[in-house]
Amino acid sequence: MVLKSRGQTVTLPHGGLPEVISPHLLTLIEKTGGKNGPIGKQFVAQPHLECKYFNKISADPLSEDHNEVAPGLVYKYRGKIDTKGKVMFYGRALWTVTRFCGSYCRFCTRGREVGMMPNSKQVLKTHSALSSQPFLSDAQICETISYLSRHPEINEVILSGGDPLTTQQEYLTRIIDELVKLQSKGNLHVIRIGSRLPVHNPGAVKDWHYSLLARIKNPYLMVHINHPAELTPETLSVLTRFRKESLATLMSQTVFLKGVNDNEKVLLELFNTMTREGIRPYYLFQNDPVYWAQHLTVPVKRGIALWQKIRPKLSGVAATARYVIDVPFGYGKIPIPEGGAWQFDKGKYLDFKKKPFSL
Repeated sequence: MVLKSRGQTVTLPHGGLPEVISPHLLTLIEKTGGKNGPIGKQFVAQPHLECKYFNKISADPLSEDHNEVAPGLVYKYRGKIDTKGKVMFYGRALWTVTRFCGSYCRFCTRGREVGMMPNSKQVLKTHSALSSQPFLSDAQICETISYLSRHPEINEVILSGGDPLTTQQEYLTRIIDELVKLQSKGNLHVIRIGSRLPVHNPGAVKDWHYSLLARIKNPYLMVHINHPAELTPETLSVLTRFRKESLATLMSQTVFLKGVNDNEKVLLELFNTMTREGIRPYYLFQNDPVYWAQHLTVPVKRGIALWQKIRPKLSGVAATARYVIDVPFGYGKIPIPEGGAWQFDKGKYLDFKKKPFSL
C-alpha cells in the first residue's frame, strides 16, 4: 500500500524510499499511537525532517558501492589466501539481490537505491548493479556465483537487499540453489538471509519460503526487530515455522532509534521476549549516518549510557547482542564496551584496521 501526501508519492529528494506500508503495519501503527508511536516513526514518512539534511556524500557511508566486486556482491570484509592457495583466514560477503521490501523503513541504510523505480531521477551517482534495475539478471547471477566459486576464502554469504524474501519464488530459488551447490562442495560454509518480511507483512511469507530455506545446511535467518510491539502473534507464528520447519537459527538485528526504542524498559522487554521466543539477540546497531535518518539517531554517548543500564539486567542468553557502530567510511562493526565494566574514552575509537575515529 502506498500512502499519498499532497497528491504525490512520498520519496526522498533523490527518488528513493517511497512511503510503502503494508496493511499489517498500518493496523499495528493505529494500535501503537499512530504516526508518532514507535511503529509509526519507523514507517510513516516525515518529508520535512528526511529532506532537511540532504547530502549526497552521506548516501553510502558504509562504502558498499566501492566494495561491490560482482553484481550485487559487496566484499568489504575480505579473507586472505597465501601464495600456495591455502586460506589464511576467511572473509564474508553481502549479496544484495533486490531493491524492494515488503514495507520501507524510513532509516534504511540503503535508501540511496532501495525502493527506487526504473523511472526515478538518478540524483545520487551510485555504481551498484541494483542502482538501475530492481533485480539481477540470470547472467549477473551467474557472474556472482562464478566469483564466489573462484574465491574459496569467502566462506560466508549474507543475502540482503531490499528484502530477499519479497522476490519471486523462481528467482530466489535459483539464487539459493546455486549457493547450496557451493555449500555442498565445501566452497561455502555459512548462508545467511537478512529479512524483515516476517515483521513487515507476515502474510506474505508462504509455504515455499520454509521449504526453500530448509535446503540450506544450518540456515541463519537474520530478522530486523526494533520494538516489542512488532512481535505480533502473526509474526511469531512465521518465525516459529522458520525455526521448526526450516531448522533456521533465528538471530535479531536491532537499530537504536530515537522515540522508538531509546528506552530502558522497551529494550529490556524486547530482548527478553526475543529470547523467550527462540530468537537470539545479535546486534544492537548505532543508526547509520544517512542524511534521511538523522532525526531518528540516538547520540552515541546516550546509547552507551542506556546500554550500560540494560546489560547488567539481562541474562547471558538475552544479552548475546552487542552494541556496535558499523563504521562510516571505516572497517568493521566496532563493539562498544558494555555494562560499565571498563573505563574507556567515549569520544574516540579505532576500527579493525586501527584507523582512528571520533564520536
